[in-house]
Amino acid sequence: MNDLIFVSVSTIKNRAAGIHPVCIINSIKNFIGDNRNHPSKVLLEFAVDYLFECDFRENDQSILDETVKDGIGQTAFLGDLEDACQSGTWNEAESLAAKTFMASDQSRGTMDALAELALQDVNRNGLFVFHILRAYHFQELKKDTWVFTKCLLDQLAGDELQDAHDPEDQNPEEIWEAMIKWGDLPLFAAIERLWKGDYVRIRGYQRELSYWVSQVTMVEKKKIRPNPNHWLTDHDSKKFISCAERIVMNEKTQKEKATELVTLEAVRSLSKNANEQQIGILGSRLNQLLS
Repeated sequence: MNDLIFVSVSTIKNRAAGIHPVCIINSIKNFIGDNRNHPSKVLLEFAVDYLFECDFRENDQSILDETVKDGIGQTAFLGDLEDACQSGTWNEAESLAAKTFMASDQSRGTMDALAELALQDVNRNGLFVFHILRAYHFQELKKDTWVFTKCLLDQLAGDELQDAHDPEDQNPEEIWEAMIKWGDLPLFAAIERLWKGDYVRIRGYQRELSYWVSQVTMVEKKKIRPNPNHWLTDHDSKKFISCAERIVMNEKTQKEKATELVTLEAVRSLSKNANEQQIGILGSRLNQLLS
């Protein structure tokens, strides 16, 4: 899985492809974790095939080499990097990211700062931020930290960033019931887990997430009837593997399969904290979303 994760964060940004590859590979990693003794060959083959369709960055190391060659020079501050990203001067941001990364003894600090910036637009970046941070935590190889950092920077590059928001006295728990009925399940599952995560910058993450929660306006759609007979009610984690395998063997596009895998992984997470009625609701939502 380490190699697949590394490859997924080495891909070139492609909005048209839909969900970022790291979200798909991290989701597959979570499914496989439900049966580590017998990892699903079907899911692993899909992961490889999916990544083979991507284009990849080739200059990550050369950016660091140029930084060393030119000399790190004056101390580069994260604040300067944040300002460059905020103003949309992306070439400068790339240079500053490399400098702050090298000046910090190649730690994850630059990556974490970029993650906080990305969460200023939760709708666009929340799902991606969660999955890349979890993928990094799973791997956590210092030699690969720059590749993850560059992936985060590229995710931001070219988009106008929102300003940082003031914290709000709200949290994801307050909208949990409504979100599982009518909300974006992959995004909400990511937000819930980010909120509860153990991160150095958790206060900054929660600041942006609390603002997002405060802005959620849920329009009640048709009534969701819980499905008490759904396989989710069996509480058998290995059934997620079977469902994921059915998804990748369907006659659908790779993009559709990827979206459904990430949706299934979100339901897997949300169901862990759900009561029986809520699990029935999640089962009904899953049937709708995978139809």
